[in-house]
Amino acid sequence: MLPQILFGHHTTQMPAIAGIIDHSRFQVAFAPFDAVDPDYFDLIVPLRLDQMPSARAAVARSSGKRRAVLPSAELVELIDDKLRFNLWLVEQGFGAHVPELLPDPPQTYPYIRKARHGTFGQGIRIVRGPEDADAPDPETFVQRIAEGRYEYVLHLLRVDGKIRFQLCYRYDMIEAMSVRGQGQEAATTEPAEPGPALAPCLAILDALDFEGTCCFNYKIVDGTMQLIELNPRFGGSLVGEVTNYVAAHLDAL
Repeated sequence: MLPQILFGHHTTQMPAIAGIIDHSRFQVAFAPFDAVDPDYFDLIVPLRLDQMPSARAAVARSSGKRRAVLPSAELVELIDDKLRFNLWLVEQGFGAHVPELLPDPPQTYPYIRKARHGTFGQGIRIVRGPEDADAPDPETFVQRIAEGRYEYVLHLLRVDGKIRFQLCYRYDMIEAMSVRGQGQEAATTEPAEPGPALAPCLAILDALDFEGTCCFNYKIVDGTMQLIELNPRFGGSLVGEVTNYVAAHLDAL
């Protein structure tokens, strides 16, 4: 019998996963985690943050072997609040990798305004000058924008303190002041090496004592990783290598 893999619901990722995963190696299903017997499945993979609680509950209900490695609720809460997480990074000594946090309203341009919560560019606005008519908002914060044509994503699976899967892509955004997401797409995407970003990303996961799947979005400015965000979940650009990810996750369990 093939290993049984249960994914959560995601409008765009479900059909892509179903089409890409190697069906000669894995049998896949998509269902709410609270509606299934977790012991039937070998691996449980949430695709959205709001699926994490039911995924943890399913793992807790299962008997015998682990069905997934998931970050704790406390870590997800910390990382999902982008302002709180940036402040935490600075307090932990990672300030060199955090674009400068600015007073609101800022006194200089350009800068970037970010929603404290959101995914794939939601609530992000690049403010180039006074003509952009930006205004303070308590649900947002502002940073000096990390400029650079190339944006990177680094997917990592950390289990029992060890990296068990790693995948990096480079996005050519053409414009230096850009953030991939709603309204801004990459001109090209290609596999890449994380280079100078790997060490600080691993150090951040060590400091968090993070266990599970995540992805770092960042730029390299003057040879230094500048963090855009950390997502404590399965990232959309991981879908293309979902077979290798699933195999690595199963091996880690």
